[in-house]
Amino acid sequence: MKFPWFKLDPNERLATPILLRELGILTALRVGRAIRSRQRRGEPFADLAPPDGEHERLSREQIGPAILLYTELRQRIGQEEALRITEEIVIEAACVFLRESIGPLRRADLEQLDEAGQETFVKERGERFFNATVDWQEIGGERVRFTVTHCRFPPLCAATGVPELAPVFCKGDARFFGSIEPDVTLLRPHTIAEGASTCPFTLQWAERKPTG
Repeated sequence: MKFPWFKLDPNERLATPILLRELGILTALRVGRAIRSRQRRGEPFADLAPPDGEHERLSREQIGPAILLYTELRQRIGQEEALRITEEIVIEAACVFLRESIGPLRRADLEQLDEAGQETFVKERGERFFNATVDWQEIGGERVRFTVTHCRFPPLCAATGVPELAPVFCKGDARFFGSIEPDVTLLRPHTIAEGASTCPFTLQWAERKPTG
């Protein structure tokens, strides 16, 4: 989501056609230039204290372009449309990130591992989510349950004046596990971004098809 459109990374290539479709080339170019200028000034975190560690730094790096995009669009086309467009881009980017970070989730792969192997398999993937603190409850061939007890995204959104943007980052999970990983269902009754104290996740495998 850094513009203009040359030497594009995967997220930039993903965002470009959406912005061109929604805004037209001239407005999209102006938005891109404005975002790049604000990034050079250290936005959107210039007024915050330095990151308290590597995970905080990486979380800011991941979420910063979306905050800048949303605030720039909000000035130009209003909050409702800005949120809609930013949400579409964030969800698509989240699905790419989840696909690369988690990889295919196959029940047969987990079932072939012993208990220690299952725990290692899942926790190695969980550690790639540097924005979250995770408490694991169950890892097995029927389901995986864990609770996110802290997420850096909602406080960063609040600190930069866009608390309404925080729930958008949760929607990529629902899209990914609802369609891209068809054999896994995500159950998550509430999230920190919505005001809850935790995000309880259950990744439930689809029922086995009868044989014979």
